[in-house]
Amino acid sequence: MKRGLLLLFFWLLSAAASALEIKHDIDISIGVLNACHATFTYAVDKAQKYRAESTLTTIGAFDTLYPLKAKYNAHGTYLRNIFKPELYHSQTKTRFNSRSKDVFYENGVPLYRVSIKNDYKRQDAIVPDAKYPSSNDLLTTAAEIAWHLNQTGNCDFEQYSFNGKRYSLSKLTTVGYENLTTPHFSGRALKCRYELEVLDDAEAGFLLDKDEPIYFWLLQDTATHAYFFARALVENTPFGQLEALTTKIEVKP
Repeated sequence: MKRGLLLLFFWLLSAAASALEIKHDIDISIGVLNACHATFTYAVDKAQKYRAESTLTTIGAFDTLYPLKAKYNAHGTYLRNIFKPELYHSQTKTRFNSRSKDVFYENGVPLYRVSIKNDYKRQDAIVPDAKYPSSNDLLTTAAEIAWHLNQTGNCDFEQYSFNGKRYSLSKLTTVGYENLTTPHFSGRALKCRYELEVLDDAEAGFLLDKDEPIYFWLLQDTATHAYFFARALVENTPFGQLEALTTKIEVKP
């Protein structure tokens, strides 16, 4: 699958304040299986720099069936609602393959990518497609979403994203407010609907159909009022319902 799609839950999270860092610990279940553990850290600073880092590791029986270790990170600059990536990096390891990819940018425009699969390395120039303007990596798109969320208090947002090869369109809509109780957090939560449209007939991946919506619930930290991800739900995957729950957050103003 597009590994970033599975991790997208953890990127639709935090506040874009003058200086803030939020780290999440997240557990994911798929069907009846405890499937994955993930971490996500999102940070912005007063120098108008942002960074996002995420890891994912399959666990238990799901790890036996579909072992995966993944790391993602991105950093760049932002000015108000304009985010410009400088570097996007992904690294994944499955049972049979080890892959990494780096996308390099200049002034927010992708220049080239360096890809490694097992022992094979290649470098490719990137010619941006004029049909999809202002296309950032998926982590940077999450940073834009976080900024928008904390500026407006809603999830109504659209943005193109680019993974180094293919383009996608993120669409978010506000569903409303609901009382949320999980084993770890509770409160009046903002509920949102997310859809990822993978463009040019590309496939979304084996866990999610490209038109399968993701619902997520956001709570606010009592000290900083920063939004954080509390729960996400995909009602239908080939393996059953997928649920992601944040078990712990660390907030550093």
